Amino acid sequence: MKVEKPWQRAVAHWLCAATLAAAILGGCGESEESSADPAAVTAEAGRPEAGTATEATETSRPAKPKTLRLLDDGNPTVFVKVGETVDLLDEPGGKVVERVGDTTEFNSRTVFAVEEQKDDWVAVLTPHTDNGELLWLRLDANRLRAGRTIWNIEVDLSEYETRLFKNGKLVREFSVSIGMPTAPTPTGRFAVTDTIRGGLNASYGCCAVATTARQVNLPSGWLGGDRIAIHGTTGPLGAEVSHGCVRTADKDVSALVDVVPPGTPVEISE
Repeated sequence: MKVEKPWQRAVAHWLCAATLAAAILGGCGESEESSADPAAVTAEAGRPEAGTATEATETSRPAKPKTLRLLDDGNPTVFVKVGETVDLLDEPGGKVVERVGDTTEFNSRTVFAVEEQKDDWVAVLTPHTDNGELLWLRLDANRLRAGRTIWNIEVDLSEYETRLFKNGKLVREFSVSIGMPTAPTPTGRFAVTDTIRGGLNASYGCCAVATTARQVNLPSGWLGGDRIAIHGTTGPLGAEVSHGCVRTADKDVSALVDVVPPGTPVEISE
């Protein structure tokens, strides 16, 4: 019988322990752990020497995402980092309603106006729900960045007037036309999603400010989509003539496009 020397038994024990640790961690091929000290491998597995695969799996779960901190001044916004996607849920941790990327359907950066915060979740205004309904977004710093806007837009339907505020101070007001009685402009709190200059159908004038609002009373045969925008016109102002959009002179909507970023709150009232 061949007699093993003590140092040979120690080497054999070390090799078995290393092989077992590699099997529990599910390693394939070379990795950092394969060349590490065997005691370090065992410690990283998070188990005692006679540990289980279940205990090792628990330690390999991904860490909770770092929570993004909102900016304190102005109207808070969040925008999706380039190349990332985010889920919009019906409640914190709830059902996914929509998954969106870093750009909108009109090729603007995806920006959300924040209306409420609960722990590491925010309620945001989006065009993916009924008018006024909020969706929830996790404040994942790996996928989002924080922003803000100092602008607000108010549309007064009864006065056929739109007002632009900067830091709460009125800086511009102008006349508008609104939706006809059979296709009224929706009321509520919304937000800018896109600002567009050029490349539009002539009936939209020079520019447009798209919002999260939607027209729920589309006329039969209408092919212009259901998104509500503030856009240019050469037609009459101070009248109920549109299919829901807010129409104004080119010079006034151009002034909006010059300054308001996506995420700017838009309040439409009667």
